[in-house]
Amino acid sequence: MRRYNSPPPRYGASSSETDPLMRDKPSHLHQSLKNYIRTALIAIITASIAVIIFASVSDPCNNPLDPDVRERIRKAWNIELRQHEKEVLERSDTHKRWRLEDNDRIHLREQWGTEVEEHNREMERLKRDENRSREQWKKEEDGHEREVEERRKHEEEERLRLNMFWTDPTSHTCTTYATREYTARLVNVPSYYNRRVEACMATPIKIHGTEYTPKWCEDHGPSNVIGHWEVDQHEPDCASYWTWYKDFGCVSPGSGQRLIEHYLENIPSGGDWKEFCATTPVSFRGMHFTGAQICFKNNGATWGHWVFDDESCK
Repeated sequence: MRRYNSPPPRYGASSSETDPLMRDKPSHLHQSLKNYIRTALIAIITASIAVIIFASVSDPCNNPLDPDVRERIRKAWNIELRQHEKEVLERSDTHKRWRLEDNDRIHLREQWGTEVEEHNREMERLKRDENRSREQWKKEEDGHEREVEERRKHEEEERLRLNMFWTDPTSHTCTTYATREYTARLVNVPSYYNRRVEACMATPIKIHGTEYTPKWCEDHGPSNVIGHWEVDQHEPDCASYWTWYKDFGCVSPGSGQRLIEHYLENIPSGGDWKEFCATTPVSFRGMHFTGAQICFKNNGATWGHWVFDDESCK
């Protein structure tokens, strides 16, 4: 029979007996990860150094460790720094110029506003002055009209008081179509009276039953004031007329104008044929004319021509 000096191993040992073995496994994994990271970093640094060394060997001019390269880089930086400072100064100058321009614009706007206000005040003043002047002119005009009316009334009263009237009315030659000239002499005009022309122009006369005031007056002294009239009513002997209507057709092919001719009859003896030709009215082809457009004489006779637009002549 076998004897044991120590107890035999037990199956199903407790977890306390296996804890040290379980704790060794995580520590080993952590250590392996650290070693891997260390190795990778060393490889990266080695590769970077190799690249730098290779770049330095392949292009010595770009070697940052070379003093000449560093000096060249420093100069480039200085150039860039000066360029940057120049740009800063330019921007600063631009900002200053913009501020000055803004100030100028503000000043101009204020000046314009002031000028507009002054202009409006000046316009208001001118309007007030104009209104005052217009009122003053109206007063003066009204006063002048009152003076003229009062003087006219006074002269009329004085003329009636002096009993001025016309004498020796005389008819003269016909002056124009259906118009005859008349004259008369104003009597009862005192020698001291100095408004003889005014009295002449204000004194009417009856001709053919109608009152007319003179068209103009001649002052040859107190007893020789002559009035002139042009009477255009009830003067049949002064009424000339057109006869012998003749259509000459188109002035020329494509002219768009037609020519008409008339003969003028009953020109008063001593009358101006040109005046009667130009003032004797006529109507034809639905049109009315106050006289001939063209007047001429032919074999002692007076003729008138009319030229007017006609679509049928185009």
